[in-house]
Amino acid sequence: MSELRCPMCQGESLEPLFTASNGFPIVRCRTCRLAFSDDRNSPPPDQLYPAFDQSKSAALDTLRSALAVFLRQREGVVTKFKQSGRILDYGCGNGAFAKWMSRHGFEAVGLEPFSLGDPHEEPNLKLVRAPLDQASKDLGKFDAITMWHVLEHVPNPVEVLSKLRALLNPGGVLIVSVPNFSSWQSAVFKGAWFHLDPPRHLLQFEPETLTECLGRAGLSPVGEVRFLPEYGSSGWIQSALNRVLPHSNFLYELVKDRGALKELSPLSQALHLAGSMALGAPVLAMSLPVEAAASLTNSGAALTVASVAR
Repeated sequence: MSELRCPMCQGESLEPLFTASNGFPIVRCRTCRLAFSDDRNSPPPDQLYPAFDQSKSAALDTLRSALAVFLRQREGVVTKFKQSGRILDYGCGNGAFAKWMSRHGFEAVGLEPFSLGDPHEEPNLKLVRAPLDQASKDLGKFDAITMWHVLEHVPNPVEVLSKLRALLNPGGVLIVSVPNFSSWQSAVFKGAWFHLDPPRHLLQFEPETLTECLGRAGLSPVGEVRFLPEYGSSGWIQSALNRVLPHSNFLYELVKDRGALKELSPLSQALHLAGSMALGAPVLAMSLPVEAAASLTNSGAALTVASVAR
């Protein structure tokens, strides 16, 4: 087995913290204090990041329409710093946010190295499935770059941030949102926390280590958003549901629609959905005031920081 090193500083002095519920150890670098997942027994990326199926059904279309409120919240984060221009959504998944921004005053590019189901172009929008190194020479420059819960997936965070910084126009802003390892959610659920998610999530950021990582990439924070219900509520709901439902992350996979639920029978899917709705509703109601309170001490489920090139 290869030697384990810190993904941020390459330090070799590591402190074991705990083991996640799926068996992957979580460790901390004693040098830079970054917590991260020991992913040496991880499956290959094509198994971790299957293509989005994006099934067509009235129920799923209704659900996706309801979740558009979160796209509007992301837009609000961006427009705190940039009201128009070119925007790159790096790690764009199914391209929903890039599509949204292309219809709200931006020329948008979505870049996804793995699971983008439908690369295509339309007015003010281009969705690309390719690694950053391969695509960067053809992307051009951007006034805003977003990474919505993407940085925690990459094994070389400083390198990726540095390459994205080089794509910013003068005065451009790079917005990074990641799970908060020092959140109340993390403290409550420990190794079963939904946003822990090893081995897909390699890095477990806290406010200090995220700032350190940005600085190593030549970026200076200029603002933050502490309360994002999209990640706060989802973390409380799915973590709680995972305690009682047999299939982990059912609601998340239903929304993502990557084919992960095909193994479940129609009856099992119906029962999981009924349980998720019945149990999820009261947790959702609880999550909003709890997350708002947590955000006052920077202990919300997500860390969202806007930075500019030094």
